Amino acid sequence: MAGAFRMENGTQNGVRSNHDRDGWTNGVNGEATKQEHRSEKGKGVASGSGMEVGYPANEPQVKLEELPDELQHITAEIVPLNMLLSRLAQYSHGALQDQILRLESMPLPQNQSNGSGNYHPTTAEDISPESLEKKRMLLNFIQDLHTRWVKALVLTDWSKNADQVGKLIDIRTHLAAKLELFSVAIWEMIKTKQDMLWAKIPSPDLKTALEVLSRPKIHWMPDFDYLPLPEVTPEESNAWIEEVNTLLSARLSLEEFERIPAPFSDYKIDSGVATFSVPGEFEVDLTIGDDDFEKQFWFIDLRLIFRPTPPELSEYARLVAEMKINNALGADGLLGAYNYLHDLALTAKIGEFTRQARQLRAGRWADCLQVERLNRAVAVHYWANRSHSKGSKSWIILGVNSSKGEDGRPDPQYPSYITLRWFRDSIEVKDFDITFDVDDISMESLLETVITRHIEHMLSSMYNKLASKPRYTQKQGRLTLCGSRTTPGDFTLKMQVLDDKDVTVGMDLYTGAFTLQAQSPMAADVQRRLNTFVTPAEEGASVLELLRCHYTTTALMSRAKSIRWMVSSRSPLSMDEMKSIVYSGPPSARESFQTVWMKKVGWNPQWFIFMSMSLGGDQWWLVEMSTQQRQGATGTRVKMFTKMPMATEQLRLSDQFFENLTLYATGMIAQITDLRELHSKRMAHTTREAVNYSLPAQIKMPTVYVRLSDMLGLRGSKGDRGLCWAQEYIPIVFKGVQAENPMKIIAEAKLTVTNRRKFQFLKGNVDHDVNYNSQIGQFSLRLRGEMGTTVITLLTSRIQALDKLIELVEAIGRAGKAVVHQSVTLREVVFTYSDSITAESGAPEQPLSTNARRPWRVRLDLTKERGVSVDLEAGNPHYPAIDYIRDMANSPDFENLPSWLVLSLPLYRALEKLEEKRTSFQDQPVVTVLHRALNWVTIRYLLGTPPRKLNFEIKPRSRQGKLMWHIHRVVDSDAKATDVKPETSDEFNKVLVERVWTANGNGFKGLTSGAAASLEQGIEELVALLDESVRSMVSGGPPVQPPQPQQQQQLPHHQPQPQPPQPQQQGPTPQQLQQAQQATRFQQQMQQQQRQQQMPAANMHAGSPHPNMMSRGQSQQGQQQRQQQQNNNQNYGNSMANALVLD
Repeated sequence: MAGAFRMENGTQNGVRSNHDRDGWTNGVNGEATKQEHRSEKGKGVASGSGMEVGYPANEPQVKLEELPDELQHITAEIVPLNMLLSRLAQYSHGALQDQILRLESMPLPQNQSNGSGNYHPTTAEDISPESLEKKRMLLNFIQDLHTRWVKALVLTDWSKNADQVGKLIDIRTHLAAKLELFSVAIWEMIKTKQDMLWAKIPSPDLKTALEVLSRPKIHWMPDFDYLPLPEVTPEESNAWIEEVNTLLSARLSLEEFERIPAPFSDYKIDSGVATFSVPGEFEVDLTIGDDDFEKQFWFIDLRLIFRPTPPELSEYARLVAEMKINNALGADGLLGAYNYLHDLALTAKIGEFTRQARQLRAGRWADCLQVERLNRAVAVHYWANRSHSKGSKSWIILGVNSSKGEDGRPDPQYPSYITLRWFRDSIEVKDFDITFDVDDISMESLLETVITRHIEHMLSSMYNKLASKPRYTQKQGRLTLCGSRTTPGDFTLKMQVLDDKDVTVGMDLYTGAFTLQAQSPMAADVQRRLNTFVTPAEEGASVLELLRCHYTTTALMSRAKSIRWMVSSRSPLSMDEMKSIVYSGPPSARESFQTVWMKKVGWNPQWFIFMSMSLGGDQWWLVEMSTQQRQGATGTRVKMFTKMPMATEQLRLSDQFFENLTLYATGMIAQITDLRELHSKRMAHTTREAVNYSLPAQIKMPTVYVRLSDMLGLRGSKGDRGLCWAQEYIPIVFKGVQAENPMKIIAEAKLTVTNRRKFQFLKGNVDHDVNYNSQIGQFSLRLRGEMGTTVITLLTSRIQALDKLIELVEAIGRAGKAVVHQSVTLREVVFTYSDSITAESGAPEQPLSTNARRPWRVRLDLTKERGVSVDLEAGNPHYPAIDYIRDMANSPDFENLPSWLVLSLPLYRALEKLEEKRTSFQDQPVVTVLHRALNWVTIRYLLGTPPRKLNFEIKPRSRQGKLMWHIHRVVDSDAKATDVKPETSDEFNKVLVERVWTANGNGFKGLTSGAAASLEQGIEELVALLDESVRSMVSGGPPVQPPQPQQQQQLPHHQPQPQPPQPQQQGPTPQQLQQAQQATRFQQQMQQQQRQQQMPAANMHAGSPHPNMMSRGQSQQGQQQRQQQQNNNQNYGNSMANALVLD
């Protein structure tokens, strides 16, 4: 391409074009440019900019590093000019080749393509449509290329100043970026101003501040007139108290500062007394008797400050306490006094706990507590009379921990304190976080806290035992441990038994006995058993599960009777058979179980539902048992079982639940029956989960998918035809049940058509159970069947009937405008047919009172068990062949029936006119029409006395690819074998040859030994001409002249006659094109039939003749001849039926 491009530039020959091509560079061979043009070029851009056009190497080039830093060089999306021009040259060359091939494929003008060899072109301009079209296409192509190359020329001119243009672009981009900064700055200022609104503060009250500062008093400000404080005079002071206070303060701050114990750090001095306070224990008042700091402190008063406050010390106790405190102060100072007073307070607290415990034992906790006082400790045994704790006891011990060090001596850093020990079921609990208040002493609160923890432990153990089972790990039931440690005895264990019904397990705070709250007569027995277990936490789980099973069974039995369900706890199977079903799951779910059996009234006797309830999980099972079993057989009676995915956590015994259960179980039975039927018939099928809006949201029924080809495969070779009008896979959706006796199952199958245009005639209901949605192109087939019976058989028959209906409708559509469907349902198809010429010409409909070219109505009843029933309208010309029509409607070639009725209507109308003449003129020859087959008719004339027989046979034959009716004379069935053929012996042949076999009319032509007529027209005139000729031989009248139309139809082997020039006619109509295609196919089928004559052909008719048919002959010999001729020509008749198909 580059070489071609150079040749174009090098062949200017001094002639300057209008595009100034010598002044630009093609981007491929820059050396071809003239030298003077190079001096005018600007500087090239940096390497890689895409704008290099072949400048000399010595030219100075601008580098990217030399550009200002603030300018950014734009290099994105830049294409080299040489690549652009090279691609444009390639495109031009390829487009030119394609245009040449396109012009070559266009047809030549008419005067050059007619095959004339002596054609000489003229010098005049060729203005034929073909030449003008070629010129137009070539001109458009050249204009498009011209536009593209002009754009390339402009780009090449601009490339001379590529560096300046690049710099201009960079500057423009830089300026645009700078201008954008102004807008950004303005918006940032606006945003900052909006964001500073929250930072505003109210303006100061300058007016009030100025008045306050300038004036001594403000008149509007209030004056409260407070009284002045009384003055303290020196005479009222107590000098010695101040002195003592001073001495105490100095001693405690200086002399005793390091010897003051930590609990005594909180003290106060007042009225000559130092008061030391230990929170939650005591307050002691001490004083001094001398100003010598080496002297001891002296005891003044003692107050115990914990609650409840103990009574005041007696006089004797006070004296003893005073003596011991003073001795401690004298021996060990303040530390000795604190140790004595601290031990005294702890002993007093233990005594208070003991007092309250004994008070509780005498009150509400009677017979529940045992109190024992120990050395500076107290032991309280709770739940003393609990039955399940006879062998084990639970108690607490409150005592004083001395906090002695490793040497056995008290540690002054850690004073003694009251501690708690807990023995639960004779086992000491080491780690527990029970806190009790020793400042506000309450033995009852302590006991409630400990017993609440004990109850929590018992119920938690039972909860953990139940929660570890599969029923609760799989969230099949509710199990809740409720309670609070702050509320005494508030812990309860709630377990779901049914729907919103729960059983609540608790423990009595005082006695420790289990309490059970459940609406069941079995609750009292379960409560008794819980209170007798040695380890109720371990053994109580099974008892609670037994209570749940009993409650559920009782509720089902009491509720199901009113809604026609039979419920029983007695199993029709042995325990081993039930274990084989229930234990078919994982081993972790194998727990002891209880069962409840259910059955819907109206079900077949072999179907049952049972629910297995255990800690391994509740399971619903659908079981089919064998109805017949040999006597003495030991095998299982379970024929089939399957698991039903029912959610027992939402089990609500309402009418809706039983309706859903009926719906779900019946649907499963129906699907099992259908799948079993599909398996037995070896039909491919599958199931998938799909949304079914006809069922409640709780019911998840899979959808069964079958193949359309399997459904239609039962019809033999026609089975694969369904793939052309509907999708392959058919979903069968379970829709519900009808509460009848017996119960009815409702399912729905949907067929989605592949071409909705073919079904525009269908609107709404095709049948009472078949609906067609024209918007989505889908058939909905509602299937109803009794329980235990499959709907696959009904679906197969419906689909086959629908397929046959569609074939009929398609056949009606292929027949053209001559056939119009009136009503299309799955039960019947009603259509009208008329002449193809009448329908094509669009002539108005004739009144129903006249039979001339009027549409005839046909009703196809598809509900008959033995096949399709055909009903014709009264007066229909085809009525004599009603038996053959019915046979064809029930044959594999039934789709050709509408086309055959249209094409044979003119013939049968002509035969009907013959019958009318036979009944009108008694003195004329007797005419008998014998229908041998649908496409085989014999006309018999009885002439003169004695009667002589004249037989004519009408059959379709193909002549040069066109199907035509052929009429010729045949030998009488009563003639002897030695008789001479009628064509050469009698006088009838001479008249026929003279008047009919050599005559030409509108649509028919004589063939010397017979005559041929077209299917659409001509057969009526030919039959009428034949009839008039035969009748003229009897009456001796003038010879009948054939009708001479203005323009005869040219038939095969007919020589064209010179005619005056006629105006140009329009092209053939679509109906005529279809008939021409039909004739071609018929010729091919006839040749194939002739090659396969040895193969047996199906008889297209069966059964006895209709009583209202035309006379077919009365003699036994004539019937034998008709049967023999029918058997000999049945293949030919089938060829006719197969040929009349209009695509």
